Amino acid sequence: MKTWQDEHIFNFSWDIMVRAAYRKYPNPRNPNIKSIDVLERRMEGRRLYSHRLFATLWNVPTIVLTILGSNPFMYINEQSECNLENKTLTIAAKNLSLTHLFRMDELLEYRVHPIDPSKTVLRQTSRMSVFGIPLLGGMLESILLGSYESTVSNGRLAVAEKAEQIELEDTSLPG
Repeated sequence: MKTWQDEHIFNFSWDIMVRAAYRKYPNPRNPNIKSIDVLERRMEGRRLYSHRLFATLWNVPTIVLTILGSNPFMYINEQSECNLENKTLTIAAKNLSLTHLFRMDELLEYRVHPIDPSKTVLRQTSRMSVFGIPLLGGMLESILLGSYESTVSNGRLAVAEKAEQIELEDTSLPG
């Protein structure tokens, strides 16, 4: 298993970043996300729980899909908890497709910056495990995690762009 972890500071308040995180898709920086279905959303006290299913287009050669016995769509399960008391948003995602070959777990944690409340800290952790390929498993984990790491900046840019849109919307409201 390979793990990657990083922190990023956004120059937006936590309230704005939570709204941006939920509205991140669709965006032109990640056109592979083809659909998002909300399976459940509920409030318990001052906590919002969401469960979503993402369908992403997996851009690999047809021969690879044939060998793997898969279709070009990769399905991802996402569960989140927005805690209004602690001002934390936790998003956990994992692949539902090809779980007999690999598992990718992603955890995003948004919280108010401890010193500057006008900013938000994102802590991002990903774990990659490849199964059933004893000699090449570690190498494949590194390749897959490297591919993930290269897309992180696009995801952060996309959510920051959504935050900018939300700030503009908020300033254009009457009152």
